[in-house]
Amino acid sequence: MKFSALSRTGFAVALSAVLASMMAPAQAETVDSIFAKVSPSVRDRMFFRLNYVYANVKTTSGDAYDVTGTVLRANDIQDYLIGPGYNSAYFANSTRTTNFRTRYGLLDAVSPAIGDDAAAGFTNEANGLGTPNGIKGKSQENVGTPVLSVGYYLSDDFSWFFEALVLAAPLKVTVQGDGVNGSGLPNGINGKDIIKLKMLPPIGIVGYYFGGKDDVIRPFAGLGASYAMFFDARATETLNAYQGGASAGDTTINIKNVFGVGPFLGFKAQVTDSWHVGLSIGKLKYKTEATLTTRNTTINSSTGVLRDYGPYAVAGIDVGRGIAAYDANGVRTDGVTALMCDLAAAKGISNSCNYGTYVRKQATNLDTTMVMFSLGHSF
Repeated sequence: MKFSALSRTGFAVALSAVLASMMAPAQAETVDSIFAKVSPSVRDRMFFRLNYVYANVKTTSGDAYDVTGTVLRANDIQDYLIGPGYNSAYFANSTRTTNFRTRYGLLDAVSPAIGDDAAAGFTNEANGLGTPNGIKGKSQENVGTPVLSVGYYLSDDFSWFFEALVLAAPLKVTVQGDGVNGSGLPNGINGKDIIKLKMLPPIGIVGYYFGGKDDVIRPFAGLGASYAMFFDARATETLNAYQGGASAGDTTINIKNVFGVGPFLGFKAQVTDSWHVGLSIGKLKYKTEATLTTRNTTINSSTGVLRDYGPYAVAGIDVGRGIAAYDANGVRTDGVTALMCDLAAAKGISNSCNYGTYVRKQATNLDTTMVMFSLGHSF
């Protein structure tokens, strides 16, 4: 049997009412004993609720961008690898290759291609190859958790109120990659889990109940404010490998805690003199920012990010993949891997193809619709 959304809501409210009538005598005595030492004038205006909060999140993500610069700058090949004074570990003295510049084939393939992509609108390549255009993220759409709230009526007729959602299990959220690459196809992280995190958004609501104090059903309207706290964020190995992390855990994530505000509407229905059920719907908007740090950045021909640049750079990289190169021990590799390792050594960064640490940022808007089913007790 299938129920419509309205039917499911009505069923949930009805079930809450039945539970309230069954629980009321015993639970009321327990709760009253907990607040026995509170001044009667204060306690008589207090209420608490056990809520289940369901949240639907719509994500609007900006493109990720480089903070510490690109891994391969537009002129790096010409400035560091082409010309006198540098001996390639892969090409210059190898008996299996010819002239270093000729065998790379990358001066004419990659360096101009970066500029061509930038001119074609791939603005992230204006300074070289770092984070491609179109790298986005989208959060898990549906999450839910039980929440305990405490409230206080601000007026004698119990119309104005303040409620704080103060105790909740953290929301476990998965972020997936999104966006398209330079060819218009889904990029290398699209649809894949890239971040796991926990979120705790304590919420305060100021609202007004319409109708009289003794009315059985009272609708309300209010304004909510929340401080979203993100913690235990970690990058998946899918994202770490895509960014060029050499070892597990080389990529870390930090997400900025932020405030959000928005309207709330709902109602409460009295079941007994002290117990009530409620339903409310609210919308909160957050603007946050994620900082992604990759240590031990090591780029080779199989690194996922290389397939998501503009079409000219990707074509040049494909040329490099087809070039044979050999290290000092005669082990065969390809032109892209050789170029990146040579460049790290030429720039004095590392003799092990390790480019060190790079930082990226990404701004994200979270448009959150919340539905709360409540079982409440007044004193």
